[in-house]
Amino acid sequence: RASMKYANRRLLIIEEPEAHLSIKSILEIFKYSFMQNALIVGLLSSICCGIIGTYIVNKKMVFISSSISHASYGGIGIGIFLIYFFRLEVKDPLIFGLIFSIFSGILILVLKDFFNVDSALGIGIMMSLGMAVGIIFSFMTPGYQADMSTYLFGNILLSNKLNIILLVGLNSITIIFFIVFYKGIVYSSFDENFYRIYGIPVTFINYFMIILVSSAIIINIKTIGIILIISILTIPQATASIIARKYSSILFLSVFFSFLGILFGLYFSYIFNIPSGPSIIVSLTILLVIVKLFSFFAKKY
Repeated sequence: RASMKYANRRLLIIEEPEAHLSIKSILEIFKYSFMQNALIVGLLSSICCGIIGTYIVNKKMVFISSSISHASYGGIGIGIFLIYFFRLEVKDPLIFGLIFSIFSGILILVLKDFFNVDSALGIGIMMSLGMAVGIIFSFMTPGYQADMSTYLFGNILLSNKLNIILLVGLNSITIIFFIVFYKGIVYSSFDENFYRIYGIPVTFINYFMIILVSSAIIINIKTIGIILIISILTIPQATASIIARKYSSILFLSVFFSFLGILFGLYFSYIFNIPSGPSIIVSLTILLVIVKLFSFFAKKY
């Protein structure tokens, strides 16, 4: 009976005129409270991911960010294990993932800056170690499969008020930091050794940005998932860089394309009953292709 109701619902969604892509059909979907909540989280996520992602792409930190996202799996696995066996009051293991991610990112920089360990080697070690630790601890926790799948693949529809509060806090810190250290961030993105001579606090910026990158990854894991989180930190920036060259322009356009991708991703996720995380990434990629084609033909003709 439940499956018949579900099937009927799917049939109605597919056959409704509102299922066609239009402003009216998009607004119709967001009359539901859970979709409104997802839209708010998507807007807040696009702000922090757009700003921080611009730094990641210009600094060529995509591999490090990917390592941090995979290493976070270790912290989440440890968190689920500790919460289950020690009956901790904290029910969300994201705090453990955040600590583990920040530790992993800072350790990669420390190994590079103070022990002359090649950054690629440190990245590979932390990425594999984090995933291994997460698998071990999650395997030792009964019933872990259902919990871990949410963090691996994400579901923005499961976002709650805590996610909104965390994103507001992260956005506030990120915006203030970029306003205060904007010139230093831009300069260090291109040649940190040169501008260190002129008194730019490159080391402080690098380490604080690692904390922001780790925080952005962990807080947005429930939206996109560990597997796909790096995409929302890079694809909108790649799209923005096609039509803009100025750092500030890329930054604002990255936020815009991030939100646009999340908006369309939520729409297609609801219409076709597919996971929201992959739907958002596909939408972002389609936007990238459209902008690239538009730019190509605009230059040609």
